[in-house]
Amino acid sequence: MVGQTWIKSALKEKGYKLKDVAEALAITSPRVTDIVNGTREVQSDELRPLAEMLGLSVNSLLLSLENRERSEAPSDNTSGTLPILGHLLGDGTLIPLAENTPVQKVAIPADAESSEGLYCYIMGDNSMASEIKAGDIIIAADPRVHFYPMVPGGIFLVTGPNNSLAARQFLITETGENWLVPLPPQPNPAYESWRFDILPPELKNPTPKAAESVNKDKKNADHRTVYTGDIFAAVLWVHRRYKPTASE
Repeated sequence: MVGQTWIKSALKEKGYKLKDVAEALAITSPRVTDIVNGTREVQSDELRPLAEMLGLSVNSLLLSLENRERSEAPSDNTSGTLPILGHLLGDGTLIPLAENTPVQKVAIPADAESSEGLYCYIMGDNSMASEIKAGDIIIAADPRVHFYPMVPGGIFLVTGPNNSLAARQFLITETGENWLVPLPPQPNPAYESWRFDILPPELKNPTPKAAESVNKDKKNADHRTVYTGDIFAAVLWVHRRYKPTASE
């Protein structure tokens, strides 16, 4: 059985072991061995973290899994479609697509310069309903690949512990504070807001003593502080089915 033995070689090149994959994907080591042996498929919510560990795009990982060897997907629009990676929830949970989900892929936007660094999800709840409705399909872009400025009004996908990934909108308060906030129709304690600091902490706190002070402040803070390094992607496209309403 050929399996997916290329994964083991690719991990070794990056300095990772199978136990590191198990931790990143939040699965047991035997399940990782099953993936390598080809007896277990990589689940949709596992594609992104595994691709990052292997230094591949999600499209290249999908192609590699299909070919059972490391393969690079085309970096332009000729690759055609993007896989939907799951349902995003406001608490950061990513739910894999069910096998019978009618839509599994979407076309790459016509104005996208490249398919590299693009990620597609379904909004799974109303945490961003003021801008993105439950059921809307979103395509987000890595701002390091597809330039997108960190400006108020932008919606970003923020990484958190255990592979969490939550959408939040950047706003500046009247007092000048930066925040990343959910947009539900009514307040919901399950959807947290986070302070947003555009400067990385190492630039603001160059000395160990200053860093120690900041870490202490973080422990005492009521809210998490998000930095640019926590931004995974920016939402650039939102697709929804048009539902006409009867005129009064």
